[in-house]
Amino acid sequence: PHSIYSMRLAKTGELITHHKDKAVLTLMNMESIVETDFLKVRPDMDLGEMVKRISQSSRNLFPVVDVNDELIGIVVLDDIRNIIFRQELYHRFRVESFMKPPKAPIISTDSMEVVMKKFDQTGAWNLPVVDEDNKYIGFVSKSKMLNTYRQVLVDISAE
Repeated sequence: PHSIYSMRLAKTGELITHHKDKAVLTLMNMESIVETDFLKVRPDMDLGEMVKRISQSSRNLFPVVDVNDELIGIVVLDDIRNIIFRQELYHRFRVESFMKPPKAPIISTDSMEVVMKKFDQTGAWNLPVVDEDNKYIGFVSKSKMLNTYRQVLVDISAE
């Protein structure tokens, strides 16, 4: 039951059906898409310490963790760009005052289908990954996930 436009793709095996889409997702694993090179910050750090962390990082996201390494928030560099150059504010603000709650954290045991749904529901480009105890693991970026998806699709199409 293909449309006239998808008929040609279906005949050459290039049509991605819902089942093929699910098959590709099942071949992907969390370890291959989680990025862990983000510098963690604490909620009680002041803005001056935060600026120091920013200078040590090439990332624009900073996971905020408590003493048990549980994820409690995220600092996005763009959100604080207007205050990081004002040294008179360095001791006035703490991370907890400008962190945001994590959007739809990915649990390390989530299926790739669930991960894709979380990206679709939030519209986010990056989502944090935690274990079952909410301990911070890293982030998954939508672009890395889509690149991995595309590579798996190429690999299985070549077989």
